[in-house]
Parts: sequence; C-alpha cells; structure tokens
Amino acid sequence: MSSLGFWTVVAVLYQMTFSVIISWLILSCRLPPSESELHEVTLMKLLYIHDPEACGRVYFYNYTKTYPVPTSNIVWPVKNEIAADFRKKISAWLALHIIWATLCIAYMTQGQRPCGFYAALVPFTLTGIAIQIMDLVYTTLFLIEAKKTGTEAQILKHINSNSDCIRAVNKTLHQSVQSVPPTPSADLDEDTTWIALLLAYISCRAVVQWFINFWIIKDTYFEGLAYYRKYILYVRSC
Repeated sequence: MSSLGFWTVVAVLYQMTFSVIISWLILSCRLPPSESELHEVTLMKLLYIHDPEACGRVYFYNYTKTYPVPTSNIVWPVKNEIAADFRKKISAWLALHIIWATLCIAYMTQGQRPCGFYAALVPFTLTGIAIQIMDLVYTTLFLIEAKKTGTEAQILKHINSNSDCIRAVNKTLHQSVQSVPPTPSADLDEDTTWIALLLAYISCRAVVQWFINFWIIKDTYFEGLAYYRKYILYVRSC
C-alpha cells in the first residue's frame, strides 16, 4: 500500500468512527437535556438533538421573559420536526460514511487488480464527492436557520413554526396550558445565533477537514487512474 493509500484509509476510518459515535449518541437519545448544563446547550438539544416522539420522553424547559412584564414559564415540546429532520440528516451522514469506508478498504485491498479501478475506486470517489456536497448543503441549511434562531424566543418559535408543537404553563399567573408565550423584544434576549453557526462549522468538518477530504479524493482517484492506464498499456503491449 502506498503512503497516500495508508493515510487515506486512516483519514476515512477515523471519520467513520467519529460519525458512528456521534450518530449513536443522537439516534439512541443519549444526549438528553440536563439541569446541570448551560441553558444554551439545553436550547441546542431542544432545537436539533432531542425529538420527543423518537426518544419517547418530554423534557421541561424554564423560559423566563421580562417583556412586556416579568413572567416565568415552563415550556415543553411535544413534537419537534426540526429535530426529526436533523435525525434524518444524521442517518444519511452515517450511511454515506460507512459506505465510503467500506469502498476505501475494498479499493486499497483490491485496487491493484484488473477490475479494481471500476469496481472500487470509482464508487469510492463518487461516494466521497457525495459526502463533500452533503457537507456544503448541511452547512448552507444551518446558516439559513441562523436567522431564525437568533434568540431564545425565536428558537422556541422556530420549533413551534409548523404546528402546535410546544406547550407552556405560566408559573407567575398560574394560567392553564397555553401556546408559546409572546415573543419579547429582540434586544432583551441573549443572542443564540452561534448555535446554528456552530453546527454549520461542524457540518463543514471545521473547514480544514473538508479540504483534506477534497485532496484525498482527488489524489487517490488520479493515482488509481494512472495505475489503471499503465495496466491497460501493459496488457495491450502483451
């Protein structure tokens, strides 16, 4: 195995391992909201990670607002289509990484055979390109969502945007179950735009890994193509 082949296997396998761990934590609901964590982390989990329907459990969130009057509310999502969609993204991300790693190993072990180029390297390259494109698409989607998740109130409103997904009880006025509390003024709420921006940054492999993958895919393909052409010329000369 060449030096490029060795580092390609290392890079692909460690990314697959990382994706398996992250996917297992999210898809098996191993990252529930917790009272001991920062409320920004809880908001991130409520928005993207925790789907009450998939995880089979509802978590309560203390939402305090000061406008127009100071009130404190217990909020709980009963459905989260944003988190459900995020779980689908994670599933697709995991599936492509497993396929990519399998094809990488197949090429590195079988690529020097006559049919290795078409049987392993081309699918490996196409899967890698699909992952690169998927990273850019996910990054773009998170950047778009950053406009909708700028404050705590906007996050709750975004979760509740498609249907009546959130319930709340006003602790101060002791009102019965109602819809999401009125949205306070944007300048009174802490900026939470960083949540979507952080996920956009991670989706693009922190940028550096994205470019490393690009060069791995490109160099591996052209190295395999060069070997395949030499083999064809050798066969023809015989």
